Amino acid sequence: MSVLLAVQEITGVGAAPTFTAAAAAGNHFANDGRVVLEFVNGHTAPITVTIDSFTPCNQGFDHDLIFAVAAGARHRTPPLDPGRFRRADGNTYITYSLVTALTVGAFRS
Repeated sequence: MSVLLAVQEITGVGAAPTFTAAAAAGNHFANDGRVVLEFVNGHTAPITVTIDSFTPCNQGFDHDLIFAVAAGARHRTPPLDPGRFRRADGNTYITYSLVTALTVGAFRS
C-alpha cells in the first residue's frame, strides 16, 4: 500500500525542507494543484519516477508523467494539475523503479 507524503508548507526565509525515504510500495500526497515534488537520488544508478495520470491530457491521451532522476541528482516537478493527476480520493500517486537511496519531499509555498 502506498505511503502518504506529508505536504510541507514552505513560508518565509530559512524554512528547512525535509525529505523522506521513498516507499517501496510508492507514495501519494494530497494534490491541491499547488504542491511541487522534489526527488533526491543518492544512488549510483538513475531511478525512474512515475506519476500516475487518471484522466487524459489536453491532447486526449491518458499517459503517466515518467522521468528519470540521474544518479546523484535532484529533480523538481512543477505543480501537478489535479484535473489530470488527482484521484477521486484527492491524492496523486507515485511509483519508483528503485527506492534505495531515493528521498522525496512534497512542498507548498
